[in-house]
Amino acid sequence: MTFSNRDKTILVLAVAFIGFLIWSSVQFQHFFTSIVPYFENLTHRNSIFSIAVFIGLAILSTMVSSFSSVPLVPIAIIVWGILPTALFLFFGWMTGDILAYLIAYSGAYPLLKKFLPLEKIEFYRKKIPPDAEFKLVFFFIMSMPAEIPNYVLGTLRYSFLKYLAIMALGEFVFAFLTAYAGQALVEKNFILFIGAVSLLLTFFAYFFFLFNKYLRAK
Repeated sequence: MTFSNRDKTILVLAVAFIGFLIWSSVQFQHFFTSIVPYFENLTHRNSIFSIAVFIGLAILSTMVSSFSSVPLVPIAIIVWGILPTALFLFFGWMTGDILAYLIAYSGAYPLLKKFLPLEKIEFYRKKIPPDAEFKLVFFFIMSMPAEIPNYVLGTLRYSFLKYLAIMALGEFVFAFLTAYAGQALVEKNFILFIGAVSLLLTFFAYFFFLFNKYLRAK
């Protein structure tokens, strides 16, 4: 398992652990329930602004490393519901993906070197050919933190339409799985929560295995 895949796994496990604390700890539950009314009032008073902030954070999470909007999902579920939250995540993640791809396509991504894992980007840029098969790119996108394939494929100037189709499929699946995990956490359905997190981890591990297997075969 490389550092990229490990980072993604650690992030999911960290969110799962936080979820466990919220589910099992009276103090965490009290804190969680105390801050929800604040966000609900903020949303009612500034609904468009609140949605824009949530989507903006989702955009940012796909463009820079070491940042994620996932911890905000349980609050978003309470405020907006599961379907709007999943759609907001999907729209934000896709927008960030496209922006990152275009930044890399233009050659401007080194300007963000303080926020990007440039060594990982360079490593995978040398591994993947500009005319890579659809299957290889699919495995790559599905097994890596979003900022890695975004910038790698942008620098390679990989077909935008193919990139968009693969990324949309992956982000759609992950957005709804993340929303369902958040819903399970809100409802204190720990079995469903663990199931959703386990499914996410299984996806990452399986596609990372296929990605490396496909590279070795070339």
